Amino acid sequence: MFLLQMSGVPGAGKSTVAAYVVEKYGAVAVDYDVIKSAVLDAGFDLGPSTKAAYEVMYAMAGHLLAQGRDVVMDSPCFWQRILDEGTAIAAEHGAVYRYIECQVDDLQQLDERLRQRPRLRTHRPSLNDPPADAGTEPIDGETEFRKWMEKVHRPADNYLQLNMDRPLADVLPEVEKYLN
Repeated sequence: MFLLQMSGVPGAGKSTVAAYVVEKYGAVAVDYDVIKSAVLDAGFDLGPSTKAAYEVMYAMAGHLLAQGRDVVMDSPCFWQRILDEGTAIAAEHGAVYRYIECQVDDLQQLDERLRQRPRLRTHRPSLNDPPADAGTEPIDGETEFRKWMEKVHRPADNYLQLNMDRPLADVLPEVEKYLN
């Protein structure tokens, strides 16, 4: 049994890889954006919605592991607490903790992905446009994304970094090798 923490900036391919793992291994994805969108819909303000969404994600991951299911936590990993919670939840349930970071250097490609994906309330419409709840002022998305790329937290060892500038068919064998 495993707990897989996905990581990377918005649009990097986390949910695409998570969907593959769900299909290939029968894992269950716990998607931070789905949870946070629901929390916002329930009337939470933007700040508290972040904490609430992560707490629900951790609780769901533990609940699913307790049922003997492989779990994928699909969220950016910008804080050490996400690693700490993930490793603790995995250990508590006798699961192996895995971590995959999706990286994209080509910000034009990333912008195109953001524009084309089905959008949840928490998703950015483009590189330079924040999610609706974060305001309507355009931002310098390139600077923001570069800061986020530096902010990603990783385990000390035993993790996989995927270059998502490549075709998905080239990336998925690395995912299989890492998880097996």
